[in-house]
Amino acid sequence: MEQDFEDMSANVYEPPKWLDEALRQVFDDGHSTAIEFSEPSEAFRERCREAANVALTIARLRSERRRIGFVPISLVEYIEGLVKVTGVQIDAVLARFGIDDIRRVTADSVRNLARLAQELNISLREVLIHVRIGFVEKFDSAPVPLLLARHRSAGPRTKLEECEAILGTAEAEYDRELLNELRRTEFEIRAAYKEGDSRP
Repeated sequence: MEQDFEDMSANVYEPPKWLDEALRQVFDDGHSTAIEFSEPSEAFRERCREAANVALTIARLRSERRRIGFVPISLVEYIEGLVKVTGVQIDAVLARFGIDDIRRVTADSVRNLARLAQELNISLREVLIHVRIGFVEKFDSAPVPLLLARHRSAGPRTKLEECEAILGTAEAEYDRELLNELRRTEFEIRAAYKEGDSRP
């Protein structure tokens, strides 16, 4: 991928003839002043390469997420798992979303992680479940996949519904501090998704 970017950047940009002609007509001051196109700076090229790299990484993660679907693990484990199976480098993506350390998720920093999850087309409902699973792990419960495996529902339920039922039972045991932290985190995630939905 880096080689592709290097090959592209080695070529000098030449605008298409139709664009050159259109710009000449727009900017012609009556004296047939020639328009000079300066070569882009190396800093500009680097920003373009980085933007393309971020876009390509997100596209690959999004594609893999669509293929895999929901898995009952924490949000951090889920995103890290997507990174591992796709073999992409995620540092530039994390920087783009203002995430310093993907493993250090707090109610204050989770909004940026939620924005990334939304960019990967993970639904709000799934993100909330992933985050609640992360809280169950803080509570020193058995791993949610094991709880799901031993839980037998009375009727036909989806995996998401099964998770929500198990998480609701576990959360009934939380102390006030942990429950408040969970609710605040959920509020931040919903706010991030609402902001994302309102973007043009």
